[in-house]
Amino acid sequence: MESTGEVLIVNSSWYLPLPLKEYAMSRVTVYFYSNGWVPIKYCSLQKAILLYHKAKLEAKEILLFPVDLDPNKFSTYFN
Repeated sequence: MESTGEVLIVNSSWYLPLPLKEYAMSRVTVYFYSNGWVPIKYCSLQKAILLYHKAKLEAKEILLFPVDLDPNKFSTYFN
């Protein structure tokens, strides 16, 4: 997948909008699940969204969480 990092605006009732531009540089943690949530990278939200789409193309699943939230503390909700 080649991407310019630009946000595409879609007019659809099923569209889940991306965060506003002012949040693009907010830091997030990228996790994958393997017998628990494993942090694999810290990066900006904009880069994390691009990484998410690349992972999805390879049939991989990653999730993004704010840096101050540890999903392992809430693991019963995700299992």
